[in-house]
Amino acid sequence: MTNKGTGSDDLPDGVTDHRGFQRQVWIVQRVAWFVFGLILAGCLFGALGKGGYLSRALVETPQGTVDYPAISRWNAPDEIHVRFGPGGADCVFTVDAAFLKGFFVEGIDPPPKAVTTKAGSIHYQFTGDPGMPIDVRFRLHTQSPGFHRIRLGIGDHVSAPLVLILP
Repeated sequence: MTNKGTGSDDLPDGVTDHRGFQRQVWIVQRVAWFVFGLILAGCLFGALGKGGYLSRALVETPQGTVDYPAISRWNAPDEIHVRFGPGGADCVFTVDAAFLKGFFVEGIDPPPKAVTTKAGSIHYQFTGDPGMPIDVRFRLHTQSPGFHRIRLGIGDHVSAPLVLILP
């Protein structure tokens, strides 16, 4: 017995042709593969935080650089790397109070010479070295997920980047 009138004479008895449905399944399957490929590529480039090109950002000033997390994970450790250029004067790293809504500072290596607050900003002062650059690491712990506009910089050169903390 064959499937007369269905256009599918090669199918066994009791099996009907569902090519339209099968094409829809294949399209959904290819779209899912594409979406999973985008997610995987995003992971490799750091779009989901902690490592990769997109997860870190850099602020450059004449006095040095600040490497901070642009995308981080909630309730996870992270770091800010501040590199002051060589110079004999004291070096000052500045963040605003909004920074503390997104991040908790667990430690600073080396410890600052002084910490002061002025006009809603926190200034971490470090002793300068005339012959060598100074590397400072702020060990952080993220506090709340979402977008956080923070102001950070060295000395008077402060920028306000947007930091994303993913849940």
